[in-house]
This record gives sequence, C-alpha cells and structure tokens, in this order.
Amino acid sequence: MGMAASQVRLLQLTSRKNAIGWQLQDLSLQKTALSRDMQKVTRNYQNALNTKTLKWSNNGGASYVDLSYANLMRPSSSNQNSPYLITNSAGKVVVDSKYQKYAEMISPDGNAGGDWDSVRTEVLSSLTGISAEKIDSAATSSSGLDTAADNINALMEEVDRLQAKAEISGTETEFLGCFGSSWQSVSMATTLYNASTVQNDYEDANGERCWVLGTDLNSSKSQLASMINQMSSSVCAYLPDEDIEAFQEACETTINNYNTYLETSGEQCGDTCQTSWDTSGAASGHYVVNINLLITELLRNYRNAGGTTDSNSRGDTVYCWYDKNSQAYQDYIAKLEELEAAKEEYSSAVDTDNQILTAEEENSIKFYDQMFSAIADNGWTADCQVEDNDYLNNMLQNNQYYITTMSSEVNSEGEEYFDYNTDIASNFDNVFSVNDSDAQNEALVEYEYQKSVINEKESRIDTRMQNLQTEQSAINEMIKGIETVRNDNTERTFGIFA
Repeated sequence: MGMAASQVRLLQLTSRKNAIGWQLQDLSLQKTALSRDMQKVTRNYQNALNTKTLKWSNNGGASYVDLSYANLMRPSSSNQNSPYLITNSAGKVVVDSKYQKYAEMISPDGNAGGDWDSVRTEVLSSLTGISAEKIDSAATSSSGLDTAADNINALMEEVDRLQAKAEISGTETEFLGCFGSSWQSVSMATTLYNASTVQNDYEDANGERCWVLGTDLNSSKSQLASMINQMSSSVCAYLPDEDIEAFQEACETTINNYNTYLETSGEQCGDTCQTSWDTSGAASGHYVVNINLLITELLRNYRNAGGTTDSNSRGDTVYCWYDKNSQAYQDYIAKLEELEAAKEEYSSAVDTDNQILTAEEENSIKFYDQMFSAIADNGWTADCQVEDNDYLNNMLQNNQYYITTMSSEVNSEGEEYFDYNTDIASNFDNVFSVNDSDAQNEALVEYEYQKSVINEKESRIDTRMQNLQTEQSAINEMIKGIETVRNDNTERTFGIFA
C-alpha cells in the first residue's frame, strides 16, 4: 500500500514539474516578444528624432514660427503683408474654408480668368471690417494719385529733355567765358583788375600773368576777395541754383586759402604758395597773385564742391552751364516750374489720401488685392485640410503644394500686371527645414510610456519565472526523496524473499 501511495505522489509531482517547465518556456517566449516590442519602440523613437519640419523665419534662422496657412495666406508682420501663395501643380491658389466663399464670388468654377474688380469692395469690406464707402473713396484717391504720379513722371522726362537741350558743355577755357569779357583767356592780355594806376596785371619773369594787389597785406586780401567775388557774380548768371551754391562755396574756399598764402608770401612763388612778394620788375614791393594758378585752384574747389562736370571722349573735364537768355533755357525753367507745381499737388493729394485709411488698413487691402488678383488670374482649388499645420507641411515637403510670390510689373504699353514666381517651399530664403521638436517631444513621451509598460510586464514575468523555478527546485527535491524511499522499500522488500 505504501509503495502504491509513493508512486501516485511521484506521478503528481512529475506532472506538476512538466507543467512548470511548460510555463517557464511560455514566459521565456513572452520575454522574447517584449524584447522585440522594445526594439520597435526604440526604432520609432529614433525615427522621430530624425523627423524634419518646415519653419518660417524672418531673421535668417535665428528664430522660427510654424509654416502655417495663416503665416503665408493672412496679412501679418510675419509675411510683411505680402502674400506667399500656396498653389498646386496646376498653379491654382489653394484656399481654405474661410476664403472659399470669396473665391467662388470671383470664379464660381475655380478656373482662371475670374472677375475681382466687380466684387472687390464687398470682399474687402467683409474681410477687413472697413466700410465700403471708405474703400471706394480710397480707391478713387489712389487712382488720382496714380494719374498724378504718371503726370510727374512724364514731366520729369520732359524736364530732362529740355535740360539737355538748354545745357551747354565745354572745356575749361570755354567755361571761363562765363567769367566775363575780360576773363575769357587765362593768358589775360588785357587788364584784369585795375584798383589804381599802379595796381595792374603784369607779366612776371617766367612769362606768367599776375595780379598786382598792393603793398599792404589787409588791403591786398580785400582786393583779392573783391576780384574773386566779381568772378562769382559773372559766372553765377550762367549756373542753376545747385551749381551757384557750389561755385560760391568754391570762391569762399579759394579766398580763405589765398589769405593764408598772402600771409606767407615771403616764400618762393610756386604751385604750393601761388602768391609772392615781388622784389623786382614792374610790381616791385607789392603782393602779386599768379592768375593761372588762382583759376586752376578755383575750378578745382568748384569740382570738389559738387559743381556739374562731365568727361569728353578724350577724358578731358567738361563743365556745364546755361545761356539763361536763350529760349531753350526759358522753356526748361517753365517746364521745371510746372514739375514743381505737380509735385506739390501730388504731396497734397497724398496727405488727403493718408487721412482716408490707416497704415494697417492700407496694408490689409494691399494684401487682399494681390491675393484675390492671383485667384482671378490663375484660378483656385479648395482644401479644408490645409489649415492643419502637419498636413500642410507634408504637402509642401512632398512637393504636392508650392509657394508662389508675385510682383507688380509694367508692360511695353504701360499697363500694370502681376508676375508670378513659383518654387518648392525649401527653396525660399524664409523657409528652413529643422528638427521637429514637437514630434520629438511626443515621441519621447510615448517612448517612456511604452518602455515603462514593457518593463512592468517583464518584471512580472521575471517574478513569475523566479517563483516557478523555486517551486521546480522544491519538486525536484521531493521527487528525489520519494525515489529514495521507493528504492529503499523495493530493496528491503525484495531482500526478504531473496
């Protein structure tokens, strides 16, 4: 009876041991599956770290904002109130649900060639909240400004034409004819200045013509200033206002320089001194000035002061002046006065126009004018998902959608039109491809969560396996004990009959 009971117990323990072995194997497979799950979670996290997104920057990438439909297709400081049109492969403008109803008013079927002008006031008033009356008044004023601007441009062209006709260009010697009949040649064969019977021009030992100023320094300075101012009066009768100022400045500079020269006239006369105290010849004991050098310095100072000059084909300096008594000059002045009057009228009209709309209102209207003109020119297509940043980003990155800019141009007939430039988003200077921090943060949260779940499952499996292994060890010990007892009983029982 005892041996039978031991045998039953042995069979029970063996069955339990086999069941534990099967459970340990199953748990081991579960751990392997968890390892694969962890590898998948890690791989997804690594992929998220490499995810790129398109961002918009107005400072060369120093900071970013989302590349959203609003940033491109709504007036804002981000796009500097100029639309960056989202377009499809056919060149049509992609509109969201907000713009769709207005686009339908321009082109019901979405095709190019829509009518923006007829619905402009209604659409702009609805979008901006500006009254239709103000919008129409601003449009009338703007049209008037355009007409006034065109008139100014036409007058400027006419002024330039008449100025070229009235302007005289000549060499230095020809320009000196403006100095007066007694100044026409720098050789000065006639008397240039005659303050008294003693103070005349004369030819020095080098054959250069000189002015005799006097024996007293202060009176000599005064005589020199008087002569230069006499030249200024003669020359300025042939110059326009801006050149008169330049010549008067040149005369003042020359007088100041020559006062310094006269004060140091004991030095040898030459290119640097240009004056001398003559100790021989007809002007013995007098201050004298070399005429050629004086004229040369005066003209140099005139050029430095901004006097109008040019160069001929030989590279010689050419001076410009006017015959103010000629009909050509009178026509030029009359047209110039007409131009100035037109500019004043334009400025007054601008001041009036600026009072109709604020700068912010003008920017908004300009933005919508451009965008809806593009819809009229190129057509439109609706996409209700385009307001979703992730969707828009994917469409732009996959080159399903493009970014189109527009600029105002004028054709050969003087008519304005819009020129469109379409390119992939990543080619724009304001668009940058950067790591998607939002995706990375979401991936990190998901990674940490999945990792904790897997670790928890693995911990429970490890605990279960440890308990089973402990139980398995105990069963093995019990099986050994039963086998030992069974063997002893068998040996003892069969030993009796032996």
